Amino acid sequence: MQRVVGEEDSGHVMTLDTLRRLSGGDRVLVAGSAVVLLSLLLPWWDNGLGSTADGFHDWGWLSLLGLLLLAALFSVRNFVPETRRPELSVSDPVAYMIGGAAEIVGAVVFWLTNNSRLVGGVKYGVFVAVVGGAVTVAGGYVRHLETQTSGSTAPQ
Repeated sequence: MQRVVGEEDSGHVMTLDTLRRLSGGDRVLVAGSAVVLLSLLLPWWDNGLGSTADGFHDWGWLSLLGLLLLAALFSVRNFVPETRRPELSVSDPVAYMIGGAAEIVGAVVFWLTNNSRLVGGVKYGVFVAVVGGAVTVAGGYVRHLETQTSGSTAPQ
C-alpha cells in the first residue's frame, strides 16, 4: 500500500516498515521499556517463606505509571498523524528521559523501603527494572542527540 504525501491518515496501522523507520534512539527506548515491562512480571520481593510480590505492588506502581506514560507518548508520536499530535511543554526526548527516570525511581524506592524488613528481601526483578529504566533514559538521550544532529528544533 503506497501513501500519498499530505493524505489524511485515519487508519494508521503498524507494519514492519513502520518498525524499520524507527530511529536508533526509538529502538533503544522501546528495548528499555520492554525490559521494564518484563521486570514488572518478575519477583521484586520475597518474604523467605515462599510468598513473593511482583512489580505491581508498593512503589512498583510508579515504574508502571512511567512505562504507561512512555508508551502513550511514543504511540502518539509515531502512529498518529502529525496534524492531530498534541504539543508538550518539553521536547519529546526530555519527556522520554523523565519517564525513564520515573521507572528507575519506582524501583529504587521500592528497594529502599522493602530492604529494611527483618524477614525476606528484595529480589532480582527490582534490579532488572533499574537496568530497563536506565536503558530507557539512554534511549531518550540518544533521541535528543539525533534531533540535535538533524538540525531540527521542533520536538520529535
